[in-house]
Amino acid sequence: MRLQLICSLACAVTLSACAAFPDGGSAGVCRQVHGSTQLQAELLFGRDIQGRGQVTDAERSAFMAEVVTPRFPDGLTTWDTHGQWRDAATGQTIREDSFVIRIVAPETPDTLERLAQIRSAYTSRFHQDAVGLLASRLCVSF
Repeated sequence: MRLQLICSLACAVTLSACAAFPDGGSAGVCRQVHGSTQLQAELLFGRDIQGRGQVTDAERSAFMAEVVTPRFPDGLTTWDTHGQWRDAATGQTIREDSFVIRIVAPETPDTLERLAQIRSAYTSRFHQDAVGLLASRLCVSF
């Protein structure tokens, strides 16, 4: 199903991520903890498929193994959520089970392309209108 509200929010957050890294104080803290500036991307996936039911756990696992993990083999985090969005045509609030994938990676054109490939693959495979993307820069230290 569509995640229009989330996608609108994602656009705003993505644009704000294009700004410079936070002030020198924050950058100083990042250096102090031996960190580096990375891109944090959160992908928001709805599980309802109109006329069919939900994306099953097995389908999600296959998608992760076939599409997501090969593009980001260094690691990621997932969790289940419950989302809602307003259908623009009816004004009705739609609630659905969903899940989030958080990926932290270098901010490069290649990373952005791999994220776009994941979004495209999910919308195509599961007949979704959109996959939300929240992107921000942060200090990372492992």
